[in-house]
Amino acid sequence: VYSYAVNSNSWKRNYKDERCFDCEENINKLVYKKETKTEGDNMTRVYHGSDHVIQYPQYLGGKNDNDYGNGFYTTEYEDRARSWAGLNGTPENSIVNVYDLNLDELQILDLNERGVLAWIAEVVANRGTSDENATIVGKRLVELYKPDTTKADIIKGYRADDSYTQVIEAFLLNQINLYEVERLFYKGSLGNQIFLKSEKAFEKIKWLEAYSVALTQEDKDADLYARREVSKFLSERMKAILLDGFQPPGITARYAIQHNLVYQGNGG
Repeated sequence: VYSYAVNSNSWKRNYKDERCFDCEENINKLVYKKETKTEGDNMTRVYHGSDHVIQYPQYLGGKNDNDYGNGFYTTEYEDRARSWAGLNGTPENSIVNVYDLNLDELQILDLNERGVLAWIAEVVANRGTSDENATIVGKRLVELYKPDTTKADIIKGYRADDSYTQVIEAFLLNQINLYEVERLFYKGSLGNQIFLKSEKAFEKIKWLEAYSVALTQEDKDADLYARREVSKFLSERMKAILLDGFQPPGITARYAIQHNLVYQGNGG
């Protein structure tokens, strides 16, 4: 049985020959303030960026091919919701909806505690892939590492939008390793989300207010820069593979499939 860690220090101890084009420098480390909990130990304030007001989120009112399936996606980070509203809304309608979410008696699956392999498997299971070869690998990875979500009311984890699925596909095609997947998603600062999955969870959310926002040039520039840097990294990696015969060290999709990996957490 093998173990793996997504903590960069642990990774360096285990893989001292690690090579990557942009693992340590030029990382766009955007930090967003996390709102404090509201009254009640298990009550938390969450936000949803949209193009309209959503007072009553509907159970199974979304799409099946989102990150974690059909449900309602929120975040604890107001700045992230403001950015998502601006980027995904329209110039006329960019709305941040504010809610209180009562977590009492809810089963919470935190993918951040399961490791990046579990997160990749969950996203691939729901979003699928556009590449035939990546689909073959993805199916096997899902069989091995997808967590059981059947009893989960809430799922927490990274957000992956459509453009960033290229990072997941690059991993499935053994072009990048597991550590690089995490770094690239951190570079994009897509943020963590709280996904309401069960009907019980929908009964626990209460709309408080909504307000309009405008997409700032700073948010727009940061989003474009992050996407451009990720595309540049993947292009340079493919060039190295094709011209130089470079093979990513560490935990690739092939390695993860061939070995029984167990996540040990950030402590290594």
